[in-house]
Amino acid sequence: MKRLLLVGFCILNLVVTAQKNKTYDENDIAEFQLEDGTSFKAYSVKTVTKTINWGQIILNNWISAFQYVTMEDHKNKDISSKDVKRVLYYNGGEVAQIQEKIKIKKVDKKGNLSNDSAETFEYLLYDGKIKLYSSNVFECIGLSACYYTHSNFYIQKNGEPYTVLAVKQKSQFNSKMGSSIENIVDAFRAVGGSCAAFNQYLNTFDKEMMQDKQLDKNLQKEYMEIYKTTLKEVKNDREQLRKLFYTVADKIQSRQAEIYLGIIKEYETNCP
Repeated sequence: MKRLLLVGFCILNLVVTAQKNKTYDENDIAEFQLEDGTSFKAYSVKTVTKTINWGQIILNNWISAFQYVTMEDHKNKDISSKDVKRVLYYNGGEVAQIQEKIKIKKVDKKGNLSNDSAETFEYLLYDGKIKLYSSNVFECIGLSACYYTHSNFYIQKNGEPYTVLAVKQKSQFNSKMGSSIENIVDAFRAVGGSCAAFNQYLNTFDKEMMQDKQLDKNLQKEYMEIYKTTLKEVKNDREQLRKLFYTVADKIQSRQAEIYLGIIKEYETNCP
């Protein structure tokens, strides 16, 4: 079954990270599915993250553990990410978001995949013939000031054991907002290029949309407009202003995801 899980990031941000309310209800519930095949439900989940850098490049905000509150006696506990396979976040009894442990490979300009693979937790945005995963990356200064740098996107052909990183790794000193899409065609060739009709579509997309980085330039203008509009909307609300970069990140991530979903739809239409 295809699932589109692209909405509710702002709401989930509050559920996952803002744990001030001690009264728990069904909107706070998450289900942990573990590597050993067992599962349990808990309240009020938070992640413990570590930022992984390679020189000036932010590779990921790696999740090292999950903190949660037990449903029986409201005790605070934590669990290592090594023991967790998937987390289902509920909203009103329905699954609002899925966070999965995935294996990642990188792709070069010749379409070659890296031999080694990394492992991380990512949110499942779309589940179809090609799955789409993503998460937002922030650079935090001190204990409170966190700034959105980019969104990571990963694609996975259904049934394959690994995902492919579909964005270019980015320097934390890069002035661009959001992620560059320079690697998007190479990533989709690696995942779905064996389908001739889809490969022809990628040739056209590359020629018409990627030439002279025109699409990337247009998206950067959109991202800056998103930032300016959002700032204007929240500047008189101290609480919302504090969450400015999280709100901007969700909006930019959603805009970027539209590009990926459009390509995935072409694959689903043209390939068995």
